[in-house]
Amino acid sequence: MGELRKMIDFQKELAKFDFFNVSPEFTGYYTETVQVMEIFNSTLKRISKELNYTNIQVEEILSQQLEENEKDKQIAEQQRMITACEEEKRSLVWGLVAVLDQLEDIYRYSLQNEDSALFEQMQLLWKDVATKLLLQGINRIEGDNTVFNSKIHSAVQVKEDNNISNGVVLEVIRCGYVYKTHLLRKAQVIVNKIEGGL
Repeated sequence: MGELRKMIDFQKELAKFDFFNVSPEFTGYYTETVQVMEIFNSTLKRISKELNYTNIQVEEILSQQLEENEKDKQIAEQQRMITACEEEKRSLVWGLVAVLDQLEDIYRYSLQNEDSALFEQMQLLWKDVATKLLLQGINRIEGDNTVFNSKIHSAVQVKEDNNISNGVVLEVIRCGYVYKTHLLRKAQVIVNKIEGGL
């Protein structure tokens, strides 16, 4: 090895190379690489900005979607409450109809009673109740001496009276009721039917 060292003097060999002097060919590649890296970096920055902007938009969309879902839940809850209120209202109306039926029984009894003072008092009460019902959207269906209408009357009995037109309601057995536009119950009536009539 000693002979090999004598043959090659590493220090001299290294001194021959100028490490600070870079070949122009390498410098050209280095400059090109730096430019490509700068373009790459600027492209990455632009993509990063666009991603941030997109993330913000996605977050806004998700936030709006959550708000819409919350609104939908609130609307569904309000509709459920409205439906429950409507059912409760219908239940109250049906309860009122049951009370009105009892009042009607007393009224119809007074029609047949010979005490004219009781009859007059009941007739006033009957008319007053009808007025108060109308204010609440409840219309009583009676129909004495009117033409039978199958949409609002239910014929429970038929009689024949040649002095009265065919199809005329002779008597109301039980009143019917309409709540706003909804038919609660048809009036139960006795209808005149003349033999051979339509």
